Amino acid sequence: MTRPKRPSKTAARPGKPAKTDRPTSVKSADKPRRSGPRFTPVQLKAPPPDAVFRDRDGRPHSFPESSLKRVAAAILTERRKPWRYRPFSFPLFTDKGNEQAFQFDFYVYDNMDQILRLVLVVGRDNAEIWDKVGRFKRQFPMYHYELWTPEKLAELQGPRGRLGF
Repeated sequence: MTRPKRPSKTAARPGKPAKTDRPTSVKSADKPRRSGPRFTPVQLKAPPPDAVFRDRDGRPHSFPESSLKRVAAAILTERRKPWRYRPFSFPLFTDKGNEQAFQFDFYVYDNMDQILRLVLVVGRDNAEIWDKVGRFKRQFPMYHYELWTPEKLAELQGPRGRLGF
């Protein structure tokens, strides 16, 4: 037994005219492709590449390769927060039991020499970074961390930008 063929969608149905005058569809190649959210570029007031920043121990740091780290160091210095740049790494264990080293960029201290906040400066957050941060959060829940993206840095550089710590 074979099924009877279905009428095509353009065929006329009883009481309705045939659909021959509908507009042709645009090919998928002609449509603009959107992959993920659109980011508007932000303008940051980055210090010059030869700028030198001093950490809480008085050691000089310059970040000629990364304007985002220069902006972050300038914000921490302007707000008089004692910081260090990557003094040590955290051992993270994967689901399979392997060990990975994970470093935050800036370690911010309080007046009792306790780590107050860990700051990771990233150009754009992605799934890999959030995976590592999630592992860090599960394995070291006692530390507070922040991800500073260009949008967050622009917000902190603004007239009402507050660190919150």
